[in-house]
Amino acid sequence: MRRLLVITILFLCMASMHAQEIELTFWQKVNNALVKPALIDTTRIYQPKAGFSISTFSTIQKAGFDIDVDFAIDFDDVHQIGLSQYSLTENPCKKIGLEVGYGKIVLGYGLEVGPRSAWKKSSLGLGIIGKSWGAKFNYFKITNPFKSSLILGEAGGDDFIQDEFITEEAAVLKSFTIDGYYAFNNKRFAYPATYKVGMVQRRTAGSWMLTARYMQGSLYNSPEASWDSYNLLDCFTTLQASVGGGYSVNFVLWHKDPSGPRDKGLRNLTINLTAMPMITMVNYLKTTSYKFNYDEETGVMNNVSEKVSKIWCYPMPNYIGSAAIGLTVWRFFFTTQFTYNTFYFRSSHAFKNNQLDIPDYVDDLTFKGSFNDWMVKGQLVYRF
Repeated sequence: MRRLLVITILFLCMASMHAQEIELTFWQKVNNALVKPALIDTTRIYQPKAGFSISTFSTIQKAGFDIDVDFAIDFDDVHQIGLSQYSLTENPCKKIGLEVGYGKIVLGYGLEVGPRSAWKKSSLGLGIIGKSWGAKFNYFKITNPFKSSLILGEAGGDDFIQDEFITEEAAVLKSFTIDGYYAFNNKRFAYPATYKVGMVQRRTAGSWMLTARYMQGSLYNSPEASWDSYNLLDCFTTLQASVGGGYSVNFVLWHKDPSGPRDKGLRNLTINLTAMPMITMVNYLKTTSYKFNYDEETGVMNNVSEKVSKIWCYPMPNYIGSAAIGLTVWRFFFTTQFTYNTFYFRSSHAFKNNQLDIPDYVDDLTFKGSFNDWMVKGQLVYRF
C-alpha cells in the first residue's frame, strides 16, 4: 500500500512538472512570436531589441460627408437649373491618450478633450503595421445637425434663389473601413520606421506598395429633420471596394548607429511620404427620400413612407495619402503623422421621377458626393 502511495505521488509530481514545462514552452513560443526579429537587410534597417514601451499621444482629426445633387425644373414653360447641397461634418476632434506595448503588440486608449467636436461621437481603431504587410480597422459615428442648401437659376438673374437650412434635429453619419497594404521591398525598406519604435531606417529607401480598402458608410436623416429642409434625397448608404497601389519612401536625413547596450548615442531623423491612388471597382449606393402626407386639419404630417433607389455607381479614382516624421534619441522615439482619405461616389445615370418622392416637374436628377477624413497625430514613446 505504501509503495502504491509513493508511486502515485511520484507520478502526480512528474505529471505536474511536465504540465509546467508544456505551459512554459507555450509562453516561450508566444514571447518569441512577439519579439522575433524580422528578416531584413541590416545595412539599411536597424532593429532595437524588442521589449516593453509606454507612450503618450495627442490627435486632431475631422471627418465629414458632402454631396451635390444637380437637377432641372420644367414648370409652366420655365426651365431652371438647380443644385441642392448636403453636408454633415464635425469640428476638429482633439484627443489625448496612452499606449502600452510589448514587442509587436500595442494597446492604447484615447479621450476627447476640450470643446466637443459634435453632439455625439464614438470611434474605434485597430492597426497592425508590419514591414511587409499591415491592416487598419476604423469605425466612427457622428451625430450632428444636418446642413442643406438650395440654388436655383443663374447668379444675377431675376429668378435666382439661394438659401441654406440647418436642421434642429440631428442626423447620424457612420463609417467603417478596412485598409490593407503590402510593401514589395520589405527587406530594405521599413514602412513602420516613422510610425512605431520597432524599426529604424539607416539609409534612404523606398518601395512600391499594393493597397486595398473596403468601406461602408451611411448618412441617416430623420423625417423630422428633413421636413423643413431642402432635401431631394434624405438618406444615403454606400458600399465600396477599392484596389490600388503607389509608392512609399523613407528619407533618412540623419542617422548614427547605436553605441552601448542601452543604445546611447543613437540618433535618427526620418521622413516618410506615401501616396496610394486607388480605383473603386465596387461602388454601390442606396438613397432614400421621404414621402409625407400632410393633414390640413391638424397641421401635422403623418403616414411617412419611404421611396428607396439602389444603383451601381461609376468606378471612381480615390486617394490615400500620408506623411510622417520620426526622431529616435536614446530610448525615446517621437513621431508626427498626417493621414488623409477621400472616397467619392457619383450616380451613373439620372434618376427617374418615379424612383423618388419628388415633384413631376423635377427632372435630370444626378448627384456626386464623398466621405472624407484627415488626422494629425503626435506621439512620444519610451522603450524600456
